[in-house]
Amino acid sequence: MRALAFALIVATVVGMLGANSAAADPGVGIEQVTTSPSFATSLLAGSPPTLGSPNASVSIVEFGDYQCPTCGGWYQNQESAVIQNIVNTGKAKLIWRDFDYYGPDSVSASEAAYAAGDQGMFWQFHNLLFQSQQTPNSGWASRPNLDKLAQQLGLNMGQFNQDFNSRKYDPTINSNHALGVQAGVSETPTFFLVGPNYNIITIAGGQPEPVFEQAIAQLRSSPTPEYSNLTLIPIIAILIPLVIISSRYRRIK
Repeated sequence: MRALAFALIVATVVGMLGANSAAADPGVGIEQVTTSPSFATSLLAGSPPTLGSPNASVSIVEFGDYQCPTCGGWYQNQESAVIQNIVNTGKAKLIWRDFDYYGPDSVSASEAAYAAGDQGMFWQFHNLLFQSQQTPNSGWASRPNLDKLAQQLGLNMGQFNQDFNSRKYDPTINSNHALGVQAGVSETPTFFLVGPNYNIITIAGGQPEPVFEQAIAQLRSSPTPEYSNLTLIPIIAILIPLVIISSRYRRIK
């Protein structure tokens, strides 16, 4: 009887391990679903620029650099489809976080976008930056050119210059970069999709809109955290003594 019960425990544990390792095929550009409450909380912390419904069950957190050609290509070819089919339909919201690594002009572009954001035009400036993008560090994102973009949007230039020169956005930019390093970002754009119960999917590179649709569907189909091998240890530790006690009780009777 004890042997049969132990076999049932082993079968149960193996089944749980199999369910964990046999998660849905993530597909091209998608990493496997992971669950990390602390990391998910960090990705969503603060008040980063956000497009879409605050009630969306999935958040798409983009780490990008305004001078990054791949980021520019994704903006030109895919972002509008993601916004139209995913963000505007309430499936997910889009969050921007800087991961500036091309140089000082990347940081200046981020500062300018945040300064525009203080006048309620972050995303308009964000779009203009990518529409104006040229070869990295060629001067297209220099301070004089950023001023021209601000004037093009009709921003209050006195306030824009004051905000830009204050360096008040440096903590946000540095914090975003540190978070990206902690997350293992090695290329831009990199996207972290945060779903229910802190489930996270990573999409690296300028992937097409259907990849995001697939990832969101995958997050929605696995709304509860998956078991890891470590979480099975306390389960086994509880079940085995119960089997032993049950077996002894049967012999006493």
